[in-house]
Amino acid sequence: MAESVVGDIPTYAGVTKEHKFKLEDFGTRYIQSLLNPINPTLGTKIRTAWLEYEEGKTAEARFIRDMDKLECMIQAYEYERKTFGEKDLEEFQGLSSKISSATGKAWLDLLQQERQAHFSKRKRRNLVVFFIGAPGIGKKTQCALLCQRFGFQHISLDDVLHERSDDPTYPHAEFVRDCLEEKVDVPRELTISLLERKINEGVEEGKKWSLVHGFPECIQDLFEFEEKVDLTHRVGRPGSEAGDELDIAKRIQDFQVRNAEVKNHLKAAEGYFKEINGDGNVEEVHGEVTQAVEEFIQHVEGRA
Repeated sequence: MAESVVGDIPTYAGVTKEHKFKLEDFGTRYIQSLLNPINPTLGTKIRTAWLEYEEGKTAEARFIRDMDKLECMIQAYEYERKTFGEKDLEEFQGLSSKISSATGKAWLDLLQQERQAHFSKRKRRNLVVFFIGAPGIGKKTQCALLCQRFGFQHISLDDVLHERSDDPTYPHAEFVRDCLEEKVDVPRELTISLLERKINEGVEEGKKWSLVHGFPECIQDLFEFEEKVDLTHRVGRPGSEAGDELDIAKRIQDFQVRNAEVKNHLKAAEGYFKEINGDGNVEEVHGEVTQAVEEFIQHVEGRA
């Protein structure tokens, strides 16, 4: 609580331990002073608890000190995940030697296992082409042609969901089936876990690249997928408006609204997005899509 008054004082700030204690001591005294007119007992309890924590003489204080260090390590790990492995905050792992309680050590072990698995997964970056576009423009046809040409694994989200809904061994089969029948979106967490499983199956079969269509539908889908699956994403996007029926026009309009943020997010990273005009016959569009995918592959190989 003292940090709410004096701010966070990191170790690299060059402030001695004694002076840091003094600053935070005055911070808690100020909080106590603010509370005195309305609840002096609470103010005294807060200051006493802070002194107990700082001295670390009781079992409770030592446990809280352990949790404070563990929380710092967890925050560092969360930042590593949010930057998709580009940040390696190994220096925070030095706090592990200062955790002494049995519970703290057990949780620390779980954290270190998860962090190690995270960086191990980052080294096996999944190579994924998201093939997204407005309804009725032949996405499935183009995906089939690309997979035949490049040997990619083709993953249709709709096919994956129907496959799992008919699988009696899958624990959420009935729930997924009901979602499909009632035209209710399957929860994003469940959808992503199924896509990740399918991608990994392809990797185990020797298919380094996966071509996914039917996902993502919005920027939240993409953000959560990036965080949980840790992929290198590539997007091909045919953009033709096909059909004159009112329902198709409405679906195209909805798609354009939802997809705008996805498009802008991916365009911000050079080499990660290609936009293709879907007008033309199958062969003409396929030629443009093929060129885009070839550029994706060259981009990845150039970064390897």
